[in-house]
Amino acid sequence: MPQGVNQGLKIGDLADRSGFSRDTLRFYERVGLLSPPRRTAAGHRVYDDEALERLRFIRRSQELGLTLDDVRALLRIQEQPEPEICQRVAERLRMRLRAIEQQLAILEGFRLRLSENINLCEHSTSNACPVIQRLLEGGSEASDDGKT
Repeated sequence: MPQGVNQGLKIGDLADRSGFSRDTLRFYERVGLLSPPRRTAAGHRVYDDEALERLRFIRRSQELGLTLDDVRALLRIQEQPEPEICQRVAERLRMRLRAIEQQLAILEGFRLRLSENINLCEHSTSNACPVIQRLLEGGSEASDDGKT
């Protein structure tokens, strides 16, 4: 009989069906994203179909760019429905969007500095690389204006 609602899923089967590793499943249990499963007499974990659905929710949330803290918050919101549920979800999504925009600004700064340093290397006529020299001297900027 295939494993499913009646027998449950062993951790390896759940890992295969969810796309998460066994270690990830154990981690999700430890941090409370996945309820502790029942255990067989031999101590093996046995998960129900609800665990698989929870993992699919987590996967889709991560594909949206949400963190595990975001997932935890959304699960709490979902478990306690109220008239303002969509507003609470939207606020959580706005928080994630702001964090991503901040990360993008940081990455853009890295991109600009890397491009400037590549340009320094490509136009250097010295036997010593100006980028390595600046890094040895404690700076990472392409220009000598003292900014970091």
